[in-house]
Amino acid sequence: MPMYLFYPCLEDGSPTSFEAFELEDDASAQARAELVLENHDSAFLVMVWREGVALTPVRRDPPGRGAEPDGPSPGD
Repeated sequence: MPMYLFYPCLEDGSPTSFEAFELEDDASAQARAELVLENHDSAFLVMVWREGVALTPVRRDPPGRGAEPDGPSPGD
């Protein structure tokens, strides 16, 4: 199994720590990255590396994304 490294990073890109896991595949790493992000409140994103190759970072959703708009609905 490949070794994956996860770096929770602040908004400026600086990592605050790292975690390492042997995982089955990139899909498993994506799921783990989301958990790492959940567990690091100060992190803006998690950089994921597999055997020296950077994978797509997992970013926190921007505040308010998916929230209902304030104010009356159009039929009110």
